Amino acid sequence: MVTANLAFYRKFKVVKKDTERKRIYDLGNSQWDSPELRELLENILPAHRVLSNYVVRHNFPKLGPKIILLNARQVDRKQLILLALEDVTDEWRLKLDSEEMTKNITLQRDKLQRLNDAKEEFISLASHQLRTPTTVVQQYLGMLQMGYAGQLTKDQLDMLGVAYRSNERQLEIIEDLLRVAKVDAGKVYLDKTYCDMTTQIEKAIESQASLFNARKQAIIFQKPLSPMMAIIDPKLLLMVFDNVLDNAGKYSREGTHVIVDIHQDKTNTVVTVADEGVGISEADLTKLFKKFIRIDNPLSTSVKGTGLGLYWAKKVLDLHGGAINVTSKINVGTVFEITVPSN
Repeated sequence: MVTANLAFYRKFKVVKKDTERKRIYDLGNSQWDSPELRELLENILPAHRVLSNYVVRHNFPKLGPKIILLNARQVDRKQLILLALEDVTDEWRLKLDSEEMTKNITLQRDKLQRLNDAKEEFISLASHQLRTPTTVVQQYLGMLQMGYAGQLTKDQLDMLGVAYRSNERQLEIIEDLLRVAKVDAGKVYLDKTYCDMTTQIEKAIESQASLFNARKQAIIFQKPLSPMMAIIDPKLLLMVFDNVLDNAGKYSREGTHVIVDIHQDKTNTVVTVADEGVGISEADLTKLFKKFIRIDNPLSTSVKGTGLGLYWAKKVLDLHGGAINVTSKINVGTVFEITVPSN
């Protein structure tokens, strides 16, 4: 060693008097006596005269394992070798860690993809295996009720009626489960069109009319004078309105009213559904849009449901870039506010 710069002394924790005029292999208690370095200086460099970014890995007694990047040039007129050493240990470790992390992420991604594929396969299978037999049972029960197998007594018809309604309920549960499975798997796609939101509200009110009449309830729709046009998926948004209206009626007592209103600005179209129901406590409001959640209240024991309707409704509105919010007071009523972009 003829000379070294200050960075060398600091990095490798050696002093000038123990370095200059010493063989490089003897420096620091022979910590530089590396087979890779000997190969570089004694065989490779003389043949090539210049080397760039040659990697040397060595375990230094004082510093531990290091990865050194060497650049070397032979200076002929003085028979000297100019060495530039760069400690790239941290960078290489970071690179190796990044590669390992990328590998693990790729493995996790592939695993998730396989799970997602299995989930999609289950949805497809369930669509057929669950729906089909239940639909067949419904058809045969209907045929029995219509007398295709002969005249039935009143008691027999009553029993068939119970079976038919139970089977319909089972079909509803299956449809709810499959619908939610599809939206969670990202397999629900919007078929948007420019249409009047008022029309969809009226359709939802019409579909709920018989249920509201049976409970002696009334829906008051403050229909606007002009169309409320927005770019939406009419079918999916109709299901949202159906669900919210159904909840408003189910969790309100006989003789009450549900008021539906719609208004619009340049940005959003907002539909509100206000009932005079049992209300929802503040603690329960945070759970309202989660899966399989049914809120305890004076009417919940007599009302059937899967706890999936509002979860589905929120997912549909999320796909639209909209929102659903709720405010409520116990024994006063609940107001749902449905917002979708107008354009």
